[in-house]
Amino acid sequence: MNRELLGRIVEGAKRAISLLLLNVNRELLGKVAEGAKRAIGLSLLKRLLLYTACFLALYAVVGLSGYLVFNDNLPDIDAWSFRPKRVTNVYSADGRHLQDFLEENREIVTYEEIPASMQAALLASEDQRFFSHWGIDIYRIPGALLANLKDRRLVGQGASTLTQQLARSIFAKVGTQRSSASFADVAATYARKIREQITAILIERLYTKHEIMTMYLNTVYFGHGAYGIKSAARLYFDRGVDQLALEENALLVGLLPGPNSNSPLRHPERARKRRNVVLYSMADNGAITPAERDSLCSEPIVARRGSREETYGLAPYFVEFVRQQMQREFGMAIYREGFVVHTTLDSRLQQIAEKHFATEISKVQKKVDQYLTRVGASRSVRDSAVVQAAFVAIDPVTGHILAMIGGRDFSRSKFNRATQAKRQPGSAFKPFVYTAAIDNNRFAVDMLDDNAFTLWDHRREKFWDPENYDKKFKGPMTLREGLKQSRNLISIKLADELGPPLIRSYARNMGISTPIQAIPSIGVGTSEVLLLDLVAAYAVFPNKGIHVEPMAISRLESKDGDVFFTRESGRKQEVLRPAVAVVVADMLRSVVDEVGGTGRGIRTRYDFRSQAAGKTGTTNDYTDAWFIGFTPHLVAGVWVGIDDPSLRLWPKQTGSSAALPLWARFMKEAYDTVEPYRNLRNRGFEYPKDLVARHAICNDTHKIATRFCPDQREELFIAGEVLPSTCPLHGRPPEQDPGHIERF
Repeated sequence: MNRELLGRIVEGAKRAISLLLLNVNRELLGKVAEGAKRAIGLSLLKRLLLYTACFLALYAVVGLSGYLVFNDNLPDIDAWSFRPKRVTNVYSADGRHLQDFLEENREIVTYEEIPASMQAALLASEDQRFFSHWGIDIYRIPGALLANLKDRRLVGQGASTLTQQLARSIFAKVGTQRSSASFADVAATYARKIREQITAILIERLYTKHEIMTMYLNTVYFGHGAYGIKSAARLYFDRGVDQLALEENALLVGLLPGPNSNSPLRHPERARKRRNVVLYSMADNGAITPAERDSLCSEPIVARRGSREETYGLAPYFVEFVRQQMQREFGMAIYREGFVVHTTLDSRLQQIAEKHFATEISKVQKKVDQYLTRVGASRSVRDSAVVQAAFVAIDPVTGHILAMIGGRDFSRSKFNRATQAKRQPGSAFKPFVYTAAIDNNRFAVDMLDDNAFTLWDHRREKFWDPENYDKKFKGPMTLREGLKQSRNLISIKLADELGPPLIRSYARNMGISTPIQAIPSIGVGTSEVLLLDLVAAYAVFPNKGIHVEPMAISRLESKDGDVFFTRESGRKQEVLRPAVAVVVADMLRSVVDEVGGTGRGIRTRYDFRSQAAGKTGTTNDYTDAWFIGFTPHLVAGVWVGIDDPSLRLWPKQTGSSAALPLWARFMKEAYDTVEPYRNLRNRGFEYPKDLVARHAICNDTHKIATRFCPDQREELFIAGEVLPSTCPLHGRPPEQDPGHIERF
């Protein structure tokens, strides 16, 4: 009962008595009234003490009962020590930090690093009696119950302390049920609360208040994947905890009830209101003055998403490729156990590739945009015509993936076009046809007619009239010339002679994993391939017939520093005779070195002088542009196209114009600036005498030249094998030829 009310009752009694007993001494009446008042107060105090004792006894009984009921479902606090889930670190081969694999974006702070303003904001908003309670705030519990009854809800407002919140966030067994209208969920919610309270008491028994607050601020969720105050400071303000202003700490605390819904990055006005609520609580708690509160409440929200370290943005497609491999092998452990992953990536080559990738693909996009504007294409077509590209570089001897780009913007599209996009290779598939030919007793000097012909297409049950890219015919030419100039008809005729199934078997053995149709058009690359497969298959040529499976991870270490996986190279398999690989590599060198080669621009336009070989690729209607090339020490491939194959790379973006420039610029800078390539730039392809031999060829007949042939050149052959026939035209001296006429 209120003391003021008691005073009024006593005062009224005094007046009544004075009216009835006019002759009684007023002073005596006053003493009587004062005694009565004191007696009533003592009685009330006894009642309050009794009620309090009953409440505490009841609460103790309920708590003891709850402990007995839920005791067997609680975590072992004695065996627990605070340790957040470990982060897996990923490094390049040259020691650059690429990325982290983590389930929670968490960084650790010590108690000494926690700003005083953060502590004040946290206590004012979340737990004002934190330093005085023993895990449970018994003063807040009745208030929360009355508030819920007032709102006619069984659950709603809570009374969780920081220690209870810590218990809930750390221990899965404590429970994560949330309240709802059903009785079962309400019961589950109260059961969770009891487990929280018991666990909180156990935590308080083992840890100091400073340790509990530190653990809390290192585990609490601040939104956008950020756990802990240090991660939140970097995320929202791009700086360290010690640099946070008072109002910024208030903003972070204001996020706690609803981190994503109150995010200053998405909902700045909500974040401002929540921050101001915290500032008012701080003023009410005496942490700041009302004047400071009013001044800070007027401050605007200034938040910006924190930038990553310089190396964090490097090779995102490659890092994701590594993550997928790790997760297939180790599951969710990669986010919790703190592995150290050493990859094969060379950050220097990756940076060179990314620099030229951005420049060259932007040039292609500009040409496409200009063309579409010129022809008046619709807005939807222009918006859809986004040029994409992919790039891969590997070491042909070890299979190490040295650089990888899977698209223009990883943040917009995580689809890796280097490892996931199946596209038609066009003429970039032709080396498999010529490889099968050389390995089956054909010679680089063999002649085929670049002229019109018709094939029966069994799959479509109709005749097929193939044609060249330029719609022209050039007549008889050697296989070397056919490959160098990328003549479709030569490749198709050769594939038809050898048989499509044989071509398919060579492509499959050399590393193409996607389905290949054994059809007449196999010679011009109508079956889809992956860029990584194609690059690894081309690596067979400089590696003298050995296919090496591409690899991205070279070493794995446990959280304790123990190496439990190491590999120097990918799995190796001999898929070609070494001599065949050397001959075909030399034929592909002609593509780059000789006049008329589709890759000649590498020398003339980009001035790359180290010995190299390769092949362009362009599909029908310019949907895909390719260049795959190699030096003795490095293999790289480029694909350029649009994700929707129905759209084309207008206007006529061929492999030599859209893909080759990136390859050439990458190789030139790598061999100019990066070791060991800089020291190897003058070292060319090897031609072992036990594998290959050079013989003179008559340029008139393309047969083995005699000493009488007036126009000769050298050609490469497999050592020890039967050679083509001798030139029939110049088989004897001219003066012995009956038809010879001496000219003066």
